[in-house]
Amino acid sequence: MTAASIGRQARQVTKGFTARLTGKAERGADRKVRRGSIDVEDRRSRVFRPIGDGTTAGAMGWIDCMLKVVAEWDNEQRAKGGARPLGLHGLRVLEALLGRHGKVALDFKSGRLDPALDTIACAAGVTKTTVVRALARMKDLKILDWIRRSERTGNDGVFGPQRRQVSNAYFFTPHELPARVAQRLRDLLARKRLRRTGTTPAVSPAAAAEPSCLDLRDTLARIKAGIARRDDGVNASPPCGQYPLSGVEG
Repeated sequence: MTAASIGRQARQVTKGFTARLTGKAERGADRKVRRGSIDVEDRRSRVFRPIGDGTTAGAMGWIDCMLKVVAEWDNEQRAKGGARPLGLHGLRVLEALLGRHGKVALDFKSGRLDPALDTIACAAGVTKTTVVRALARMKDLKILDWIRRSERTGNDGVFGPQRRQVSNAYFFTPHELPARVAQRLRDLLARKRLRRTGTTPAVSPAAAAEPSCLDLRDTLARIKAGIARRDDGVNASPPCGQYPLSGVEG
């Protein structure tokens, strides 16, 4: 053991002894660890989900469809004069998370996705602040979510930080997208699977009859609602504002 290491240990022991004497031995939560962070070994941090069916071909198809649906949603809202749900920078961050720009590792089979914010920023070609804002927006839009994580520092019994922050565990939540956007994603995935394997998941006749065009599906929904109200003996015209005229829910 070198003199330098002996000196460091002596200083740590002195700090710990002084802390106990002054009543500051209990540090509480480490200040640099975000509130709500979960230990990397805790089962609650195991949120990763396979991408598509977990195969390379299936995952690549899922990524293509996910990006297409989100871009369509973004463009539709812009065309109607509203704000883009995600925006161009947000789309680049999403592309980076899905492995389109390299640098970000995405395991298709397990769905493991835990890059550092700096890594995402480098892959997307944007600032770290832009990444943080884009991630918050994607969480609001139900595109993805994450778990904050931390790990032990190995300083057990020594005065000093007991835990440190590590990267988030990210996972995609397509089932939580607005209904029509999620349906558009399912339609695209079914078509891609049909082209790739010649098979498609079984669907009910009603679901199979649903058009992929969001505006057309909305119009059909209004007609069906009017018919239902007529059958119930109620005026077939819905109250103003009860049904969306067009666009994406959410």
